[in-house]
Amino acid sequence: MAFTVEDLNDLLALLEKHPEWKERLRQVLLTEDLLRLPSVVNRLVASVDRLAEAVERLNQWQQQTNEQLRQLLEWQQEMIQWQRETTQWQRETTQWQKQVNEQLNQLIEWQRETIQWQQQVNEQLRQINEQLRELIEWQQEMKQWRLEVTEWQRRADERFDRIERDLARLKGAEREWYYILRAPAVFGILVTKGRDPRNEVMLRLHDAVKKGLITRKELKTLRDADHLWLGEYDGKEILLVVEVSYTISHEDLVRALQRAEVARQIGYNAVPVAAGAEVPDEIWEHARNLNVIVMSDGETDFDFAEQVIKQAVGLESQQEN
Repeated sequence: MAFTVEDLNDLLALLEKHPEWKERLRQVLLTEDLLRLPSVVNRLVASVDRLAEAVERLNQWQQQTNEQLRQLLEWQQEMIQWQRETTQWQRETTQWQKQVNEQLNQLIEWQRETIQWQQQVNEQLRQINEQLRELIEWQQEMKQWRLEVTEWQRRADERFDRIERDLARLKGAEREWYYILRAPAVFGILVTKGRDPRNEVMLRLHDAVKKGLITRKELKTLRDADHLWLGEYDGKEILLVVEVSYTISHEDLVRALQRAEVARQIGYNAVPVAAGAEVPDEIWEHARNLNVIVMSDGETDFDFAEQVIKQAVGLESQQEN
């Protein structure tokens, strides 16, 4: 009997109901090789999967390798550039080293010259120090010599001062004696009946001190006058109060004026007189301003002297009236 489609469908339905029959049916229908085929296929699939994974890994490795190769090429380019720069730097370094060596040689030469110069300077300094030491010694000697000279000059100045003072006193004393010894002739051109009134004047001075008209200091002022000469002018008593110096000074005019003022306080018609040998030009003018008669070796401006005397005795005011 023939196997129909319905039979096949029934068989398939039975197989669906009894799955365990499928394996038995396969064993009947298929050869041993076909039966092993699923396991082989499974193994093949597994191998293919492993191969795919390996290929994938290989691709990844290839990509990594390519990236590393690219990086290596870049690094190689950088190395080449660095090598070029290094070569250039090496050339420059060599040139620089050459310059440094030249400068070092120059520095060594300069150092040698500096050492020589320092030696020369040290020698010069030694000589200068020696000269300075000698100079200091000489300076000390000069200082000592200057002190001695200063002391000698001081003593000499003192001697000269004493000599000048002594000479001034001698010259002044000589002038005093000149006017004392020649008083009648010298002062006779101013007053008549002249005489030395010192005793009389001293009596008046002491009497005036007792009466309180003057002080003892004023007594001494008139007492110390170099010379006094009492005479008459037109019948009136005149006392010439004389200050004598070899060279008449402004101080002589003032002293004569002060002493004549004391003489007026004790009742004299006193006239100040400054007498000497030398009279500076300006003294004549000062004397006129102070109303002091000036005499040079007995000579005077008689008109001015007569005017001063008339003022002292009051004759000039009477003539004006």
